[in-house]
Amino acid sequence: MDNLKKTRKNVEDFILEDIPNFEIRSKKDSWFMRTVGKLMFFNKRFMTGYITTWYPHVYVPSLPWKRNNIAAIPVLAHEWVHLHDRKRMGLLFNLLYASPQCFAPLALFGFWNPWFFLFFLCFLPIPSPGRAWAEFRGYRMTIATYYWMSGYKIDLKWVVEQFVGPSYYFMWPFRGWLMRKFQKEFIKIKNDELSKELRMMKGVLKK
Repeated sequence: MDNLKKTRKNVEDFILEDIPNFEIRSKKDSWFMRTVGKLMFFNKRFMTGYITTWYPHVYVPSLPWKRNNIAAIPVLAHEWVHLHDRKRMGLLFNLLYASPQCFAPLALFGFWNPWFFLFFLCFLPIPSPGRAWAEFRGYRMTIATYYWMSGYKIDLKWVVEQFVGPSYYFMWPFRGWLMRKFQKEFIKIKNDELSKELRMMKGVLKK
């Protein structure tokens, strides 16, 4: 247990070194997160069961965050991927992640030009390639970190469900494609064929 505690601190220190002003904050104590939570009607557990990144902070349901280390470390590694991508891509990352739903307010211009009313369609759970790309990178890190720490393969059906279900507003409903993709990624992880981000995090875990 002491080793896991040390590893968790190493991960948090690594994130702080890479992401200036990184901090773990409480959703319960954030008016911004409470407001977002009301908008996330499709995810009933947004405030109580999900960790959310809003650069440069990671929001947890409440503080102190007592999640056991074997669960917390993969979550922190996952969220670091989002923070790292946001750092290198800037606001383009936010736009990709929130699209196409973020374009729905443009429908208000329909009072001047009726064609803009078509943007109301963006309120629908239309697949989001940008959000799916970002979460694919995040969950690939989750899979890898869990494997490195436990020696076991995480339940890929659970991972796929995050994409096809309401958690992220049905961002990528292609269940079979996702399962094949994550199976291939797990084989790469076992064979140590790692992306730059995976290699960096593996180094932190092995300290």
